[in-house]
Amino acid sequence: MQDFMKGRYGVDDLSTALGAVGLVLALLGTLSSARFVSIVALIVIVVALLRAFSKNFPARRREDEQFCTLMAHVPVIGERFKGGHGGYRPNPGSSNAANFERTKRTAQKMWANRKTTMYFKCKNCGQMLSVPRGKGRIRVKCPKCGNVTEKKS
Repeated sequence: MQDFMKGRYGVDDLSTALGAVGLVLALLGTLSSARFVSIVALIVIVVALLRAFSKNFPARRREDEQFCTLMAHVPVIGERFKGGHGGYRPNPGSSNAANFERTKRTAQKMWANRKTTMYFKCKNCGQMLSVPRGKGRIRVKCPKCGNVTEKKS
């Protein structure tokens, strides 16, 4: 699946909204036995999937920006869309596969060292920190932001 998604746009706010609308319509069509509503729901879900699998980044990004601009004017849910992008924005310049591989390597390292090392995130900047287990209460200084935290290892 990871190889299949290389070079594809992925899921963004508009695709998520279309999927949610499609599911709601499918539920309504099933409950009311309205065949037309179920067909419309299926079409909406297929459009959401086609957007996610698309390789045309500029067109999908433009559509999503227009959607976010439109949604920013909606009273209750518009706050999420103000001030830039709302959710996931795939960047064609960076490789999502590389980010996934780095996360995978980190998780494997943490799992392998779970008996000797304790991992936690800095509360100030989110940097992943590691300390040896079994040393009692220790003070840990974040190398990124300099925040000092006292932790029990």
